[in-house]
Amino acid sequence: MAANFHFIKSCNFACRYCYATFADSLARPVLGEEQLFALTRLLAARYTKVTFVGGEPTLYPRLPELLTTAKAQGALTNVVTNGSRIDATWLEQHASTLDLLTLSIDSASPATHRTLGRATRRGDTPSVQHYCDLADAARAAGIGVKVNTVVTTINADEDLTGLITDLAPQRWKILQAAPVEGQNDTFIADLTPQRALFDTYVARHQVALAGTGVRIVAEPVEMIRGSYIMVDPQCRFFDSTRGAHHYSRPILKVGMDAAFAEVDFDPTKFHDRDGDADYRPSTEPGPRPGIARKQAA
Repeated sequence: MAANFHFIKSCNFACRYCYATFADSLARPVLGEEQLFALTRLLAARYTKVTFVGGEPTLYPRLPELLTTAKAQGALTNVVTNGSRIDATWLEQHASTLDLLTLSIDSASPATHRTLGRATRRGDTPSVQHYCDLADAARAAGIGVKVNTVVTTINADEDLTGLITDLAPQRWKILQAAPVEGQNDTFIADLTPQRALFDTYVARHQVALAGTGVRIVAEPVEMIRGSYIMVDPQCRFFDSTRGAHHYSRPILKVGMDAAFAEVDFDPTKFHDRDGDADYRPSTEPGPRPGIARKQAA
């Protein structure tokens, strides 16, 4: 299984659809560093893959040490990032402990990203060239490349075929913007596309990218809910199966098993959305980019 560790609340962007603002628990303190590393060790010892996400994980200066900690326990590591704070040098420096780089990209248009809030307060947002440079540098360093795109009413009519072709990710996850009470209430009603519009977006790109080797995984709202193992910045498992975050008691206080029993997780949904694709035995010829080299190392 894989765990998504939302270890940091802070983000330099303000995506209007974000489901992980943790606005319902802003008064609670984040983990101290000793607890943060202790929890990372527990997650990496339990789960095959640990995905570091936020917020924006690259804002945390000790992220490289978290990657090292997870790798020391034998886990695959993944960082989900908006890409604004890293470059080729960063990727080269941390190639030995980073297995997968997941870039969050919703559009090839900086104007669309600004409309969605995928930009700094000054309106700065990465260029298409920057994303492509990151993908090329990751592959050169032996790091697998993935892309996450959230489909909203703002970008549902856009064509990302050219950008995805240039990025050449091994996996492109397309997610329907999901309403989560207490997280994205202000804007989400206007941003969540109808299911038919989402399905049309997915189908259009499946046809355009057929034969390119890019594995497209579509995740409508009902597939997202209950199919992820998630941990919040306060050391709790959480889920959103009932439309709002539901939290367990803190893992470091009650233990992994007791805490996990307090949230909803559907392993069938996890497998149906290809959640174990990064580490299950491959039935396809050739090694997975960025993975086989490190497993053999």
